[in-house]
Amino acid sequence: MASIAAGAFQMGELGNSVTVRPFCLDLTEVTADAYAQCVRAHKCNDEGLRCGNAATYGVATKSGHPINCVTWAQAHQYCRAQGKRLPTEEEWEWAARGQQEARDLPWGEGSAESRVCWSGGPRQRDSTCPVGEFVTGDAMGGIHDLAGNVWEWTSSAYNKRDGSRVNRGGGFISNRLGDIRTSNRYADDPTNRTVYDGFRCAQ
Repeated sequence: MASIAAGAFQMGELGNSVTVRPFCLDLTEVTADAYAQCVRAHKCNDEGLRCGNAATYGVATKSGHPINCVTWAQAHQYCRAQGKRLPTEEEWEWAARGQQEARDLPWGEGSAESRVCWSGGPRQRDSTCPVGEFVTGDAMGGIHDLAGNVWEWTSSAYNKRDGSRVNRGGGFISNRLGDIRTSNRYADDPTNRTVYDGFRCAQ
């Protein structure tokens, strides 16, 4: 995990001023192999984890790819089983933007084309990538894949009326720069499971 210092900032899309306490964030998205270990320990369940052709769970060649097809509850349970939790969207954005550096993209300046597992580069992607493959796209502290690969569940509500949760970071299907900006937020039904959704944990 990377240690993230406390700080105050104005969230990019919402525009509200927030304060974040010190926390730690996983360096990578939770992998299919790590999630499988939790299932074998009877602390997680594997319901619905083969939700499409790009699903990673139980695929030997994708053990180091991010787990996908997880609902919000499955992501929450995995983090709890590790003595961790899902990050809030404020924490997620604070880490992705390089804290006080206020980066628009996790790595700062430079083209996104070859820095991210996404479909906005030279080729259309139909699958996830191994976590940490695109090191030139790392955020401060060596945090991998805060842009692309899979959208990441957070603990935060997008709309309390309908129960939707905030996803962050874009995924391999994303082809718009706006999807992978550090300020971008996306609403998702917590019961949804898609090959585009994964997560990482905080503490």
